This record gives sequence, C-alpha cells and structure tokens, in this order.
Amino acid sequence: MRSRKILGLMAIVALASVPLYGGLAKAAPTTTIILGDNFFSPSAKTVSSGTKVRFKWTGNRRHRVTKAKGPGGDFASEKTKVDGVNLVKTFNASGTYRIICSVHPSEMRLKITVP
Repeated sequence: MRSRKILGLMAIVALASVPLYGGLAKAAPTTTIILGDNFFSPSAKTVSSGTKVRFKWTGNRRHRVTKAKGPGGDFASEKTKVDGVNLVKTFNASGTYRIICSVHPSEMRLKITVP
C-alpha cells in the first residue's frame, strides 16, 4: 500500500514538471537600424518574420522614417531629431519593404527583406 502512494506521488510530481502550452514563449528577435545625418546603417537588412526593428536616431538632423513600399499597412515615425530609439516596428509579412526618411528621401533609403 505504501509503494502505491509513493508511485502516485511520483506520478503527480512528474506531471507537474511538464510545461503547459508548449513551454515558455521565445522572445521575438530584435535588430537596430541607425539613423545618422542623412543615412541609414545598414542600408539593407534581411530579417526573419516577427523581428522587431528598432530605429535609433543619432546625429543632429531631423528625420521621419516612412514606409514607401511593401506589404502591410503604412507606417511612419514622428519627425524628430531626439537621439535614441524613436520607432520600433515588427515585420511579420514576407516581402521587401522600401523605407525612406521623408525629410531626406533622395539620400536616406533602406531596404528590409523578410524571406
């Protein structure tokens, strides 16, 4: 009788140690694009679906990150020159995104590809 109780307790402990719902969720991958005085760095980047892209302002000029072409809805940042991360965008849909600075559209162009 005692061995049955021990086996029962062992079974409960074993079941309790199995993660529910497939385990812990993984954090989304993250990458950073730098905006300098009239450039994106890098100017082209391939990211996996679900990647969060942080747009980080540096330098002294105002910028406004704007999606010019690509899948999904439009997006744009505020026009600002405040240093730091001023926009975070998650790229879920496959395709090629053409992103510009709408203040400096001929100089600042970025291509993000999601395979």
